[in-house]
Amino acid sequence: MKSFVYRWLLPLGVAIACAIVLWIYFGNHIYRISGRSMFPFADDGDWVYAETPKDIQSGDILLVNNPLDYKRNNPRQSYSRCLATPGSKIQIYNKRLYINDELQQGINCSFDAEILLLNESERKVAAERYKLVPENQTLVNTKYVVSQNLFNRMVEDKILSHVKQSVLPIYLYDDKLFPFSHQFHYNKDFYGPFTIPAKGMKIKLTTSNYLLYKFLFMHAEKSKVEFRNDGFYVDGNKSDAYIFKHDYYFLLNDYRDDPSDSRTFGPVADDEIVARISSVIF
Repeated sequence: MKSFVYRWLLPLGVAIACAIVLWIYFGNHIYRISGRSMFPFADDGDWVYAETPKDIQSGDILLVNNPLDYKRNNPRQSYSRCLATPGSKIQIYNKRLYINDELQQGINCSFDAEILLLNESERKVAAERYKLVPENQTLVNTKYVVSQNLFNRMVEDKILSHVKQSVLPIYLYDDKLFPFSHQFHYNKDFYGPFTIPAKGMKIKLTTSNYLLYKFLFMHAEKSKVEFRNDGFYVDGNKSDAYIFKHDYYFLLNDYRDDPSDSRTFGPVADDEIVARISSVIF
């Protein structure tokens, strides 16, 4: 009987105890990825480890409370890569990201690419050299989700006849994107420019600035900013300027053709950041 206890029950009990301790310690730090918004960093079904966010830097992947869920007691959580920190100027032009007017190389990003495969030889190259296989072999022109590195490689190789990014025309704007106003002709591929607010940053209240930051005033800053006949008022007091109370961060999905990031829900305030994702576990 003692032999059975020592050989089986004791190790089993120790294993269960260790599993419980590990789950208590790590369980709240492990999240499962849903969707391909962060491809190629993580794909649908991957499990990632998240830690307490400190000293947030550009390039960090953040788990945040979705600002559009401000009416919910338990808001949905979104995750994406922080690419503009407080006080930075951001612009997306022709799918290219600019921070403070400097082009970002985008080595972590992916997007839809239109690839023309004219014959069996090109389909073979796409499959063997670039690991791209059309769902329907009869199609000659199709879209693939490719990383920036792979796209650059295909362009440099000049083996395939036609490889290009899929870009929306600049005139097709979407007022469902932040700041939710038809005054700003933004779409997912042509977005901005505007400055990400920083705590203590002072802006002049103009019609344009009011419309740009109105959602942040109401739901993140919890300030009543309104325009009356004789000018702007902040929390009932007439003022021609506004000073931000929070630092904000602009998040972009690695898969840039999925705009379910700050292009949709706007810059995220510092008190809405839940965790920083540090690595893919499995």
